[in-house]
Amino acid sequence: MGETDADDQETRATLYAVGHALALVAAAVIATWTLVNIWTLANPPGHGTVCALVYPAPPGCAPHARFTPAFISAVVITLAYSTVTFLLLTLGRRRAMVAAWGLGGLLILGVLADQFVTWGGVRG
Repeated sequence: MGETDADDQETRATLYAVGHALALVAAAVIATWTLVNIWTLANPPGHGTVCALVYPAPPGCAPHARFTPAFISAVVITLAYSTVTFLLLTLGRRRAMVAAWGLGGLLILGVLADQFVTWGGVRG
């Protein structure tokens, strides 16, 4: 009986460690995806491309008008990623719900930041 309990505890510890590692990887993937998407939107391909802060792009919109919302979004996402990583490494080890809320919040913030760069900003 004692051996079986020890094996069960070892299996749980291993599964928990794998889940924790996957949560950290998921946070990194979410933050990276968001940052790449933000800067892809901020720097449209092609010379002379008109920025599209509002869809469709307004005439006369400055080509670099997306950089301010993209920079603000990048700073917010970087700080959120740092916070979620801190939570995963501290409170997330003991409470699975903290990890789930942190990852969910980072994902929602990533989508909102992407939308801010797509639709927000000032016209040039």
